Amino acid sequence: MESWKRPIWRVPLVLSGVGIFCRMLSYLLGLVWGRIQIARGPGPDGTFVLTTGYVTEIIAVLSFLLFWWAGWRFVRGLTRREIFASATIVVIVYAVLLAAEQLSQAMDGYSIWIYRLYALADGKTWVDQLLFRIFDTVSVPLAIPGLFTPYLYLVLSKRKMFSAS
Repeated sequence: MESWKRPIWRVPLVLSGVGIFCRMLSYLLGLVWGRIQIARGPGPDGTFVLTTGYVTEIIAVLSFLLFWWAGWRFVRGLTRREIFASATIVVIVYAVLLAAEQLSQAMDGYSIWIYRLYALADGKTWVDQLLFRIFDTVSVPLAIPGLFTPYLYLVLSKRKMFSAS
């Protein structure tokens, strides 16, 4: 049980928790948004039009806020070295997920297990959405900078005091 309290697991656990919470929020917001559109009624041509609307932007903002709140609450007391080592684990997991996703799509499919494991990476949604909106396209080269999002927690690291002894 003590091994889970070690600093090396802090960033992976925090970002996994944030990602799962963001995934649940996206399901809830999608359900509410769909119900709002159904309650509006059919359009002038008699059809119901269901769109994502602002749900992706709302999720990106919530993801941004949760990312920094969780970092401030749970990661702030670690040193730069501890945060770097801990964030490297998350970056490797994100890279493996992206590679597995691309491999499964290259084989004309998409594994449901990759989709489920991507819930762990939903805490970095805000970076991906920001880049996709700026460049107005969705592509793998734009997803790569999002892999390094955990290193942003280095900003919250504990400062070392130097003594003149």
